[in-house]
Amino acid sequence: MKEITEKILKYDPIYETEKLVKKDHWSEFNDSENILSMLMFTDYNKKKEEHLKSIGDTYHNIKWEDFKNLIKQHGFKEGLSYNFKHYDDSTKEEEAIIYYHPEKGLVIWATSYWNKKSVNGGKLYGMIQYNEDNSNDMWQVLNGCSNGTIEENYRNFDYDIREGLIHTINKIEEKFTFVNRWIKTPFLWFADFTEEKQNGFDYKEITKNKIEKCPKELQDIIGFNK
Repeated sequence: MKEITEKILKYDPIYETEKLVKKDHWSEFNDSENILSMLMFTDYNKKKEEHLKSIGDTYHNIKWEDFKNLIKQHGFKEGLSYNFKHYDDSTKEEEAIIYYHPEKGLVIWATSYWNKKSVNGGKLYGMIQYNEDNSNDMWQVLNGCSNGTIEENYRNFDYDIREGLIHTINKIEEKFTFVNRWIKTPFLWFADFTEEKQNGFDYKEITKNKIEKCPKELQDIIGFNK
């Protein structure tokens, strides 16, 4: 099943359309080819959602409460949660959360949308240790992640939580050891979408203030005040 999931997440309907119509780039599509591409994209997204839902993973437009329950089932603990008003509609109340996995040293930042009906977005942050023997595997398992070297043989990564979150965690863990006490604190973004609209917005200060409100167990993972 994991091979099927990986194939689905890597599938590119635009590229597949280019191959089908024998065009080097989608910008060369005529009207009928654009329609074909759109149909392939729509069909792919539907099948991808159905598959991810069937294996108990995250998918676009997953319900907010379903998402929180899912990550708790996989060992994540609440570090911080708070409600905030939507920046363009004060009648809508959203929620922001920071969850963490004590044993694996993983941290999740996420926000809800549309009165806590679905996931708006967020990131999984973590760090792995590697060596010369498995460095080639690293590029494969971190496919789809943003990553950067913190120190020699340590690499931090982040991943969009909205699709295949659990699959990605399991895929990485099959090959590498998660670092549950980060060697150095990487880039973190814990600002909600209302804070981003405020005058004088400072994501570093906002992120720092939220980390200070989290349990020491989480602060120790990310190396806060190290």
